Amino acid sequence: MSNVLTRSQARLTAGGGEIQPFRATKRKHASVDTKKPIKKEKPSPIKQEPHQPSDAPTDVGPAELVTAPAAVAAATAAAKTEPFSYPAALAYLYERDPNLRALVEGTGKPCKVYGEPREVCEGSEPAKEDRKGGVDAFKALATAITYQQLSGKAAAAIRKKWLLAFPDSRAETDENWFPTPQQVRAQDAPTGRAAGLSFRKHEYLHALADKFIEGSITSETLANMDDDAISELLTSVKGIGQWTVDMFLMFDLKRPNILPVGDLGVRKGMSIYFKMKGSNKGKSKGVYLPTPSEMIEAAKIWEPYRTIGSLAMWTQMDVKTLVDVA
Repeated sequence: MSNVLTRSQARLTAGGGEIQPFRATKRKHASVDTKKPIKKEKPSPIKQEPHQPSDAPTDVGPAELVTAPAAVAAATAAAKTEPFSYPAALAYLYERDPNLRALVEGTGKPCKVYGEPREVCEGSEPAKEDRKGGVDAFKALATAITYQQLSGKAAAAIRKKWLLAFPDSRAETDENWFPTPQQVRAQDAPTGRAAGLSFRKHEYLHALADKFIEGSITSETLANMDDDAISELLTSVKGIGQWTVDMFLMFDLKRPNILPVGDLGVRKGMSIYFKMKGSNKGKSKGVYLPTPSEMIEAAKIWEPYRTIGSLAMWTQMDVKTLVDVA
């Protein structure tokens, strides 16, 4: 099966239509009334390319940006999910998309994300079927907010300074320590600003803390919701967009079929991998940025394991993630 997908092919496939052969027909020439003015047709509106989500990193450079995983991978344990076999997922993907093997085996990034031991990554041991424990969703989402629109290095420095600003903070000696929603809500804006947080991010963190304090969002409920329901719930919180939700689903809840169409690294990676062509090359250093619909259509070959395909795209773009440097 060829993995080359042009933009026109993506649109044709997405539309589900077939190109019909042209058939010439005879038409009678109508007389033209020269007295009546000819109406000019209005030009069709130009299709606008989708904007980058406001919560996504603004740029992706080779080996310089700790992006998606670093933004949300602070939670310590894997989420409760449906039984998942990493080796079985790889076998399925390699059969459908053989070209993916080189990217996945080059770094083992997906295997690291799923927390498998070396033996499992090498395929000599079955994957763990039962994942125990749960994700600290508040910690993961709050960390995601602090990382928005920043490079990984800058965000990590601000996050550490912010954690140390809390009374009775143990962040200096305990790397897993994180404030409670109540503690975050009690912190004033000047303190957050002194740590490097923008006023807007401070406002977002308060909005998130309020949801956890009132109980409308909990780690337990999120772990037992499906992907679409989680997306609908979390994007209702001020400051959380679809990119942040996708990162939470991929790196904290470890959902296997996530395609972050708003992530610049994944967009560029898919463009190169599937050899996509289009008219907006100048928008990202000469690389065509596919639309969400084109990405969804191309990634059908990876379903139901689009997360692994997405991780491979980060590998292709040499985007450094937390699992690479941990």
